[in-house]
Amino acid sequence: MRRMKLLLCVIAVLLLAACAAQSAPKSYDISAYMTAFKAMDFDAMWKQISPDVKMEKDTFISKYKAIFSGLGITGVEVSDLKGPDSNGGYTYTATYKTKEYGDFTNEYTLTARPDDENNGKVMWDYSLIFPEMEEGSSVRVETEKASRGEIFAADGTLMARNSYADTVYIDVLKVKDIKAVAAAASPVTGLKETEITDKYTKAQKKGTKIVSLGAFAAGKLTAVQRQSLLAVEGLGIDNKMYTPIRDYPLGESVAHMLGYMGYPKDAEGKSSKEKVGVSGLEAAYEDQLRGKDGKIIYIEDKWGRNIRTLWEKKKEEGQDLRLTIKPGLQETAYKALSENLDYKKGESGVAIVMDASNGYVEAISSYPSFDNNLFTFGLSDETWKFFQASSSNRPLFFRATQGQYPPGSVIKPFTATAALEAGAMTPDTAFDGVIKDNKWLPTEAGWDGSTITRVEDSGTPLKLYNGLIHSDNIFFAYIALKLGAESFTDYMERIGMGTSVPFDLPVQPSNVLNSDSKMTRSRLADSGYGQGQLLVTPLQMGAMYTAFANKTGNMMRPILVEKFCQTDGLAYNTVSEMKPSVWVNGAVKKSTLDTLTPIMHDVVEKGTGKRARVKGVKIAGKTGTAEIGNDKSREISWFAGYWMEGYYDRLVIVMVDVAADEGPVKFEIAKALLKP
Repeated sequence: MRRMKLLLCVIAVLLLAACAAQSAPKSYDISAYMTAFKAMDFDAMWKQISPDVKMEKDTFISKYKAIFSGLGITGVEVSDLKGPDSNGGYTYTATYKTKEYGDFTNEYTLTARPDDENNGKVMWDYSLIFPEMEEGSSVRVETEKASRGEIFAADGTLMARNSYADTVYIDVLKVKDIKAVAAAASPVTGLKETEITDKYTKAQKKGTKIVSLGAFAAGKLTAVQRQSLLAVEGLGIDNKMYTPIRDYPLGESVAHMLGYMGYPKDAEGKSSKEKVGVSGLEAAYEDQLRGKDGKIIYIEDKWGRNIRTLWEKKKEEGQDLRLTIKPGLQETAYKALSENLDYKKGESGVAIVMDASNGYVEAISSYPSFDNNLFTFGLSDETWKFFQASSSNRPLFFRATQGQYPPGSVIKPFTATAALEAGAMTPDTAFDGVIKDNKWLPTEAGWDGSTITRVEDSGTPLKLYNGLIHSDNIFFAYIALKLGAESFTDYMERIGMGTSVPFDLPVQPSNVLNSDSKMTRSRLADSGYGQGQLLVTPLQMGAMYTAFANKTGNMMRPILVEKFCQTDGLAYNTVSEMKPSVWVNGAVKKSTLDTLTPIMHDVVEKGTGKRARVKGVKIAGKTGTAEIGNDKSREISWFAGYWMEGYYDRLVIVMVDVAADEGPVKFEIAKALLKP
């Protein structure tokens, strides 16, 4: 009996061993598949796929190629290959290498099955591309476009905005009579009827639903044109979707400041692929305004759902520019310029308003100007030729920051400052030369110039007071000579002459003396009253006069962009902020201010600036005129004036380039801006 039990046990053990041997999974050689996979040889991979897999070769290869090329996969690494397990499965780790998105590493499981020759073949399915994939799913790479930052005035008025043009389009599915569509659209869009019909036919063949026929700035399509288009079935007008544009609601009044966008050419003459800022703030802050596009890579199931995000870079919206500009003052400045000057006569000018206490530029206008909206749709050859023609008087030229002009007599308060603070004169210093017929010929040894002329008799004795209110060239030539070339030049350079004033937009440098010239005695005398080789931009002159207008003697750095702000989800954040700062500290001493300010007030009350008076407003300032041209037929005429009282320190700079004796037009422009 004991032997029988032992025999039965032995038989049971043998049976169990036999069963175990029969259920053990067979190991197949899948190295050929793995080698092809690592080499990204999809054709070789297909040869290792089981015939039981119901998929076409072309589908298999095109799927891999589309995903691998779309992700920019440069290599595949495989590690930790194990198997088969009890279920016959092989496990491994695969890493897809990319330059742009980093590595994609996943754990995979595959099974193999024998073919007719009993060779192991891979039972392929979509999960071997990414574990979450299945039939009907795909890998999506989508770009999330960042919006360009917009530009706002100080009060929130939009000055440069993202908008949409009025787009005339065909809704292909709604067209009943293409001839009627073409006949209605042709006179509005400028396309021939045959061109419209051809666009429609091609769209039908491609399955395109919407065909754009032309884009127009808001307000360009008349009511009659709109009615004629919308009366035809299949025609439509869209202003929310089809043609994104950059829109400038204030047009000519801010064109130079804001600039425009386009496709600039590089040194080889190739146009940029992206539309970028070409001039003005659009160009100066292109990097901040443009923002950064986002991108997301994800697996989408057959229902269109994102079942796994593989990689994501959040978009960064472009930064908004919040300006110091007051749109009411800006439009007043341009209106005053355009109503008092005529570009057809070769006239041009600049008007600037600043808060002298902090340097905020509240208006900065240049005439003649242009409508920057024209560049949105591309300039016609005719318009571009007009802009380049001398008859248009360079409307694209931003005279406020790029024009270099002799300052004339607006420099005299600074000449006086240099002399007073160097001890070369006092308020009681009297001119001691001989003036005949309003002309003075210096008698000093070695004088190398001609006579110096003044406009009118300033009275005697000729001192600082009457010399300044009558803007006497002889007196300030005399003072400059007493000061001396070195002291004069040192002071001018200390207050920024010879450099560019720092600003949000490029500014041409000012000039004291040409690099190839010497400060001769006659040139020094001429420089004392603002001629010689002195040159300055209107913006820099404004910055210089803040020293008087803010009553501190400090020249403020002019500021146009106060803040950079950015949308982040529902939040609107200040990214950075330009704080008021001093450009030249102590440009004018307090004692000098006390001396010059009452005189500059009398310049407006009873001197050369009388025509700038505004009822009820206490104003100080200085006029200036510089003759230009060999025949002196033209003049650069200035007025710098500021409120002596008020809730803030308003400073106004006006410069006009006009025919000789037409300079007084500057007063009408200045008065419009000095009114409260």
